[in-house]
Amino acid sequence: MNAHIVIVNYNAGDWLVRSVGSALRYTTARVSVVDNASIDSSIADLKRAFKEEPRLEVIINAQNVGFATANNQILNNLENDYVVLMNPDCELKQDALDRIISVMQDNETIGLASCRILNADGSLQKTCKRRFPTPKTAGLRMLGMSRLFPQHDFDFGNKVSDSNSFEILEAVSGAFMVVRKSAMDKVGVLDEKYFMHCEDLDWCKRFALAGWDVAFVPSAEVVHAKGVSSKARPIRVLWNLHRGMDRFFTKFYIDTPWPLRYLVKIGIYLSFIVRAIVSRVFG
Repeated sequence: MNAHIVIVNYNAGDWLVRSVGSALRYTTARVSVVDNASIDSSIADLKRAFKEEPRLEVIINAQNVGFATANNQILNNLENDYVVLMNPDCELKQDALDRIISVMQDNETIGLASCRILNADGSLQKTCKRRFPTPKTAGLRMLGMSRLFPQHDFDFGNKVSDSNSFEILEAVSGAFMVVRKSAMDKVGVLDEKYFMHCEDLDWCKRFALAGWDVAFVPSAEVVHAKGVSSKARPIRVLWNLHRGMDRFFTKFYIDTPWPLRYLVKIGIYLSFIVRAIVSRVFG
């Protein structure tokens, strides 16, 4: 397996050991952990658990440089045919990476792929299959149309079928992505103007614009605890999520009529204010 797994860590606790352990156990890939100035014991625990592991590399950043920048520290010097971006609160299941890479090897137009992503309780995360948000769908979603008209799909997710055949779709979750290096060399690395959130949508969009397919491989599975690193700072995470969405719309929908464009921008930051207040009050 000619792959390199990159895990960006920020206070992931004992999940980091679980994540790296699954990567080392179920793959032969090289594993790089880039730590964004964690203050918990996750890196010390990792080094203690795998101190004799030659495939593991640990890079410590003096400050939190963000998800995209930390991943790019490895992506800019990648030598392998495939790279895997894996959150520190993800755990690989057996053969997951082999199955995804096998599909990509058989289908050379696939530049980026992911798989079924499960919650810790085994339920499915619907964001493992995604569609690109547009000014129209974003506006309808912020107005609560998905609740008023549940028969219509105003969300950004796609339904996951029971089929084991791979699907070509618009976007996948950044929690776990497998990327073909030759495609990345043409598309470019992650956009570092995103601190965290939406850089995955941006990357999928850029792969699509460059003519590469994005695939979903349902026969492979990973577990994602979701939000382990962000629980301590929910307001900042919300801010980066909404700022990232603003950048995504500004970058890719610049030709949208200005009234709708600015309505979406206002909606994004109103959404942040409401969600921040709710988070602060109800915690």
